[in-house]
Amino acid sequence: MSGLYDLCNMLVSLNRNISSTRCQKLTDFFPVRRSKRQPLSKLKDLEYEQLKEKIVSKSTEGLEIRVMEDKGRGVFSTRHFERKEFIVEYSGTLISFEEAKRREVEYGKEPEKYGCYMYYFVFKNKKYCVDGTAEDGSYGRLLNHSKSGNVESKLVNVNSKPVLILIAKEDINPGTELCYDYGERSKDIIQSHPWLNQ
Repeated sequence: MSGLYDLCNMLVSLNRNISSTRCQKLTDFFPVRRSKRQPLSKLKDLEYEQLKEKIVSKSTEGLEIRVMEDKGRGVFSTRHFERKEFIVEYSGTLISFEEAKRREVEYGKEPEKYGCYMYYFVFKNKKYCVDGTAEDGSYGRLLNHSKSGNVESKLVNVNSKPVLILIAKEDINPGTELCYDYGERSKDIIQSHPWLNQ
């Protein structure tokens, strides 16, 4: 019987010691790690702000213009670009579809003086054009055509204004010529400019 009595006293004593000890948490033994992950919406906002900065600053980082004997000027990468990464803005004068057609007729009168740097698109159900004909030092207008280009165009909304940008269609290594498909399929135009078939 004394063995049972001793066991009961031991349990009571143990219970007193436990209740007098403060409860401890897992964080008393292990430091709290805070996640650096961001919600998807915040990441998209950050990505958009970085894109806007590149557009506003007219970024040409990682690009150089070279003159080629067979094609004239072209734009080459000087660094690696990842798929879907911003390359450059296709800049020029944003004009209405009607004004673009008027200018095309004007430029067509002197084709040796003017090249074709008109880029048509639809934004909020309205037809627009970026006229990149004027020599303004921008790089986007100098990317050459290729049906199997490594760059593609993307329309973005910046402060309620349409902006055309060119992004990497695939991973691009340094020293690579940057090209995209102009999308011209008119037989008359292709006959005048056979290089559009390449």
